[in-house]
Amino acid sequence: MERSASDAPAQRRIEVASPAPRGMVESSEPRWLVLDGYEDEPAAFGVPPYVGFHVRYVCGVLEASGTPYDYMTVDRYRQALKNDPQSIEQHLENGLGVICIAGAVVPGKYLRGTPISLKETQTLIRSLPNGTPALFGGWAIRGWKQQGWTPLRPNLFLAVQDTDATLHHFLNHGEWKHQRRTAEQWTSWAQAGASSKAVHQHPDLGTQDNPGPLTYEVEVYQGCVRYKRGCKFCIEPKKGVPIWRTPEDIIEEVRLAHEAGVHHVRLGGMTDTYTYMADGVRELEYPVPNPEPIARLLHGLREDERLGILHTDNGNPSIIAENLEESEAITKTLVETLSDGAVLSFGLESADPSVHEANWLNCDPTQLKSAIRLINKYGRERGERGLPKLLPGLNFIAGLNGETEQTYAMNMDLLREIRKEGLLLRRINIRQVEGEGFQEIPSEAFTGFKTTCRDEIDKPLLKELFPLGHVIHDVHWESHDGRTRLPVHETELHRAPEIHGKAGITFGRQIGAYPILVGAEYKIPLETQSSVVITGHGARSITGVEIGMDPLKVSEKQLEAIPGIGKKSAWNLVAARAKAFRKRKEGLPFDDTPSWFKQANVPWDNGFAPFFDSLTHIE
Repeated sequence: MERSASDAPAQRRIEVASPAPRGMVESSEPRWLVLDGYEDEPAAFGVPPYVGFHVRYVCGVLEASGTPYDYMTVDRYRQALKNDPQSIEQHLENGLGVICIAGAVVPGKYLRGTPISLKETQTLIRSLPNGTPALFGGWAIRGWKQQGWTPLRPNLFLAVQDTDATLHHFLNHGEWKHQRRTAEQWTSWAQAGASSKAVHQHPDLGTQDNPGPLTYEVEVYQGCVRYKRGCKFCIEPKKGVPIWRTPEDIIEEVRLAHEAGVHHVRLGGMTDTYTYMADGVRELEYPVPNPEPIARLLHGLREDERLGILHTDNGNPSIIAENLEESEAITKTLVETLSDGAVLSFGLESADPSVHEANWLNCDPTQLKSAIRLINKYGRERGERGLPKLLPGLNFIAGLNGETEQTYAMNMDLLREIRKEGLLLRRINIRQVEGEGFQEIPSEAFTGFKTTCRDEIDKPLLKELFPLGHVIHDVHWESHDGRTRLPVHETELHRAPEIHGKAGITFGRQIGAYPILVGAEYKIPLETQSSVVITGHGARSITGVEIGMDPLKVSEKQLEAIPGIGKKSAWNLVAARAKAFRKRKEGLPFDDTPSWFKQANVPWDNGFAPFFDSLTHIE
């Protein structure tokens, strides 16, 4: 997947899974329906292009027991409801039951899929035939239930423990009962789920020869080292003392996923990458990181040549700062094994000591800066795709108890200190706390903080991380004329090579955690990949133009998008090329690209060279 700038083609076609079927998979035998409502937790991604692990575990239970089932994402379900509602009705009437995972508990905007809503869940429940078994699980279900959601319907069960173990119990005993999976079941269902329909029927998988952007979220451990007194707003401490999976178990699961066609992997389920199999979890406030098992896991995954992008997520800055020697060893391993563009999410949440104390927060500003310095020391070097190898991301939360207007001034002072040292941050995430038990946000101070942060910190950071003229590789194009991928984008109208260079806007991202959004000011066939030159900066996105375009085919809109050419010169170039083709008796219409510009009376700039391929052939 990864390669150097010198051998990266400008564009390559990627065949993806066929557009959504009109209805459900037809079958002569009754089946369960597994509806992937997508999960998004503080330590778990499951919204496309990610496939979550909880829905795979459910499929693993069905696979292991030989129970027939169909898998469907909620976006595919929505399309089927719209285009062929009768097929949905028939499947539910004749099916064995329904299992739905609803796990979106982190507020956010999604570009490639939309998690199931409470309203949609209620509508689905009402549409089920009376008596049909229905199991709903995931942290969103737990949250809705805690808020008083208790739908009344026979044979309906809202799982508040492990949905997979609850399903297993029902299949074996015919009754609903909250259950926890054992360590043996965890391994069994994770490995069975790795090659389940949740993987090889996922719309983002693509084909074996031409993979799509699907990223396999693997659960490394569950729980949090701060289980005794964790952040008040977070669900992770509620999962209890960390329970580790062994490196060998995880490597085997990922191997099976590779066999099913998976290329890209993200290590999820971890509240802190640095405390995987750490020492003193039960005894110490700051458990001591153990560099050996995380190195064994990461290097073991990298030994499989089928692995493309490998990323992880969360890091605990206080753990890093209080254990610098061990953390340095782990940081070196991360830089050696992860794909460039990796981000460690640091949950400071607030720089205000009063907020820190009132909400039992993770770390203080001094610890945070120490951790950021360490990550920058090893991670700011750029990798093969043109991105820094490993950088911190910083999270702030508004609305926490103890917050005042002065809190936001403290947050800005901290950010200014970080930037004054020349330290890099990949992103700054500013969210508002959700749920009961928190205070009202001082709206004017909050808005002012966001605006100042974006203008004073984000914009300069964006220009430093993605400078004009810099090339980034493997941008995966996802949507046209809007940032959100829509069902219409799955049609040939948006994927055909013939649309390349036509009027419009194309949005895409590199594969990986927290990728930068890239816009091109012309149409590019979707589900393809390109290398691009950065030509401009938005508020939190960049614009770019593909490298290595064919001078004999490049369109007027593509030429217009190149800085320094403009609309008039683009027209002159297209006109001069057409004239040269008419006059040509044989061979190429001009000797090289600068000659073409000369014929068009457009001044040539050597800065144009990366945008054009060599003029060596004609079809």
